[in-house]
Amino acid sequence: MHYPVMTEKHLADRWQVSLKTLRRWRLDGEGPVWHKLFRQVRYHDADIVEFE
Repeated sequence: MHYPVMTEKHLADRWQVSLKTLRRWRLDGEGPVWHKLFRQVRYHDADIVEFE
């Protein structure tokens, strides 16, 4: 089953960057749009494709 969202781990694997890099980008306001679902960060597939 495919969900239209990615975890930060999946995105880090896709882009071959560290989780620390993604987290730094979020703090700096860089990178793709992200959403917080409960306590977890999620990225919508459409936002990732748009950013790429």
